[in-house]
Amino acid sequence: MIELVRELMTREERGGSLRSRHAPVLVVEGFRGTGKTALLSALVDLLDQRVPHARLDLETNRHASVPQVLSAIAFDLSRRYPRYNALHFPRFIVGQLVMRLELDLTDHSHACRQVVDALKRHRGLDIIREVLVETAGNVLLDVGGGAGVTINPPTRLLGLGFEWVTGRTRGRRLVLGAFQNWYGHRDLGLRNDPIDVLVDLNRWATDYQDEDNRQRIDALLWAAFLADLRAEFGRGRRADERSLNCVALLDNADTELGRRFLNQLVRARRQRAAGDQDDADPLTVVATSRGALLDDIPAAEQAEAGADSVRAGQVTRRPEWSRAWWLRYRLPDLTEDEVGRAVTDLALPWGDNQRLTRIVYGLTVGHPASTRLVLDVVARSSPKRWIAPEAILAQPVPGTRSQATTEDQLLDCLLADVSGATLRDLMTCAAARDRGQALSLAGQGDLLVSGQSGYEQILDPILWPVQRSAGLTLLHRLLVRSLARREPGVTPTWSDVHARLRDLCHAAGDEAGVLHHRLADGELGPVTLHLHQRLGEIDSTAWFGLLESATTGAPRRHRSGEAPIDEVRILAGLAEVDQQLIPIARLVAALQIAGDPFTDSRRRDLHLQIADDYSDVSRLCPGGPHAVFLEASRKHRREAEWWD
Repeated sequence: MIELVRELMTREERGGSLRSRHAPVLVVEGFRGTGKTALLSALVDLLDQRVPHARLDLETNRHASVPQVLSAIAFDLSRRYPRYNALHFPRFIVGQLVMRLELDLTDHSHACRQVVDALKRHRGLDIIREVLVETAGNVLLDVGGGAGVTINPPTRLLGLGFEWVTGRTRGRRLVLGAFQNWYGHRDLGLRNDPIDVLVDLNRWATDYQDEDNRQRIDALLWAAFLADLRAEFGRGRRADERSLNCVALLDNADTELGRRFLNQLVRARRQRAAGDQDDADPLTVVATSRGALLDDIPAAEQAEAGADSVRAGQVTRRPEWSRAWWLRYRLPDLTEDEVGRAVTDLALPWGDNQRLTRIVYGLTVGHPASTRLVLDVVARSSPKRWIAPEAILAQPVPGTRSQATTEDQLLDCLLADVSGATLRDLMTCAAARDRGQALSLAGQGDLLVSGQSGYEQILDPILWPVQRSAGLTLLHRLLVRSLARREPGVTPTWSDVHARLRDLCHAAGDEAGVLHHRLADGELGPVTLHLHQRLGEIDSTAWFGLLESATTGAPRRHRSGEAPIDEVRILAGLAEVDQQLIPIARLVAALQIAGDPFTDSRRRDLHLQIADDYSDVSRLCPGGPHAVFLEASRKHRREAEWWD
């Protein structure tokens, strides 16, 4: 991944000098806890003291403006680095200064003279970093990924010596110079009067909340910022030695600010490309996203960098990258082999590494942060006769809030900060098997604290993002566990939720869904009777598919703590079905328990029982045993070999 960023940073030699090539915005996607922020930290370590770079969290600064973010980035890029002259931003500074002037907007000529005088007083470059501090506001306190910097902003910077000249200023063009004149042509061949443009900029800034004004300001300052970068990279004795672009690292760019900021950057680049200018700006942008940032971007404007383009430290640059404005890279979850390597690295003096790997991977599905946390807890545990996910989740985590368990910490990692009402509604909706069910559940009006609008705006993006991931799977599992522990008297209860979902499935003709939610609510007997009836009505392959769909992922409200095989026998005995139907009841209960990622490692007898019951059920089929049951029986006998 770091090699991919370096490839996007690298400038190419054209005409005897180094030139920036078109670099799409790199969007690194992943669920919470997949390592996006850690990646940015690794990039900072790589770039530190070598290449101008800035890092900003756009979620922490979600209420900032685009001009403030640009000032914060410019401040960090203007630090001194070897092989780079200190970067200056005179065009951008001009715009920021003028926005804050108190002009007489009732008299255009007077306003123009005020602008000229103010710029004359601030021609020197010695105040650039002070202006950036002043105009960045609180955003600058987060530069560096939240570590903060010690800054004492000059409280009277913009007010020093601003005594407006009432008479006509002579030599207006000489005062302006190249930086102010840029606002007239903007490197686009325009022939506007630069002072008129700057007065307009000030007028727009008097009402920044107006959307039209905001777009005009953001677009103009972005263009000035990029023009400064192009000019700065081309000046100085070491211009031909700067083989790498400067870099902006933007964490959590899914916010409204993040979308606006990056869309304005791409718009500025597109406008310049439309004028056939081939001097691309020397800025590489890496933004992290949980997957929603590119939802509204047309597919034709995106390209994807997958594992096939980044292998063994080598990057294969695809032709489509040069045509795209956005480049998507999705951080992968851990594979079972990678989890196994991490387990081996623990060098535990007890237990079976392969068995522990299957338990941990089955629990976390390879979500990186959760896997690391679970393995840390396991490493601190005393030797056990068997591996129990329930015991791991119940362990306290040192260094966290009082009495916080591993399960609490996992939820905190996956959800971050949500209100109590939102968490309650998330638990309710997580019981749905799919997004359509959850939406129908929310539409019933009396189950959610936040109601239909709250579901659409808050819950749906959390529970059903476009990209599926291990973190999302784990989040659903933990929320459903929390629903099972909901306190008595708090509605909707576990049974309320699954009854509603069962009714929705029935109305939709979803037979497997009805059985799934009845089984989740402990109705093993009715589920067994229905499956026995269907055994004589549909062919064996269809019946096998119905059984698999009904039991896969069916959550359990209660766990007895007994060995899994003993739980199966207890449940089958409580099902109150005829003796001949016991194999079906036992098979359904065993499949539900075997598919539960929170079941402990004592699964050998469980899988052997499943194998026997498949054979028994197969003999109940009209026409005798069927191959699909024989293969399932063999599969579970092989699976039994892995477990205690």
